[in-house]
Amino acid sequence: MIFGVELHTATDGVAPAIRTILIEVLYIDVPTDGDGGGTLTPFDEGAIERPHFNVSRPTPSLFQVRNQILRQVPDGDRDVLLAEADHVRLPAGDLIARPGDPISSAYFLDTGVVSQVTEMTTGHQVAVAAIGVEGLVGLEPLFGVSQFAHRIVVLVDSSGYRIPADRFRRVFQQSEVFRRVTLMHIGRRMSELVIAAACNRAHSHRQRLARWLLVTTDKAGQRSLRVTHDTLAQMVGGPRHAVTVALNELRVKGAITHLRGRIDILKRSVLVGQACECYDVLANLVRRS
Repeated sequence: MIFGVELHTATDGVAPAIRTILIEVLYIDVPTDGDGGGTLTPFDEGAIERPHFNVSRPTPSLFQVRNQILRQVPDGDRDVLLAEADHVRLPAGDLIARPGDPISSAYFLDTGVVSQVTEMTTGHQVAVAAIGVEGLVGLEPLFGVSQFAHRIVVLVDSSGYRIPADRFRRVFQQSEVFRRVTLMHIGRRMSELVIAAACNRAHSHRQRLARWLLVTTDKAGQRSLRVTHDTLAQMVGGPRHAVTVALNELRVKGAITHLRGRIDILKRSVLVGQACECYDVLANLVRRS
């Protein structure tokens, strides 16, 4: 279903088109036969605790900043943005937010990847987006939204700048460059959601798993991931047993090794060949940004 949601920003400097954003909410109707079928795996909420952040107050230079949005902001604006920021370490598996939690901060990652997970009315949960150093978490206050609508889960060990939401909004209003770069990121995120929606309906579990492994390791900047079968089932949007089959297929083809919750990419070119065309579309989207 697609809902037209009227979103108003706090500044007239934003292009009028951004005031109305179509938010696509995907309820995956997974078929029950063949390579693309099964029942979604419930999220193991009991395995995740609230993060105990390792916090420091940064005084970074441009050479220390790895977040791609922050790197494009003029020094003065970036200094204002980070004046009240904390640099936080986010261990893999930590839960940053649950649906309904107030959005008190924005997170600009400089290492790692977090996942945006949506919960269906049945209780099943599916990952709809992965966010790394190219983006940010907690942009909704720009449009008057005060609560998280999704779970935000840390996929791999991460770190980044946690910035108070009111300062984030203020610099967005005042800095033309920061506003432009942030809106470009929002546009890219919307495109990624549309691609993910099509991919989850059209492609096999093996293709989706290969695409997810490529995208996530690209964003994380590493060739290894520690991830459980249950988490992979959420990321791919399929049942645990289908993910196990897909992992074995990729292992037999020599693309990966998989042992005790660790996946290593051995031959990236083989993995690219097993992924659907959505990976190339997503990669080109990032390169053009």
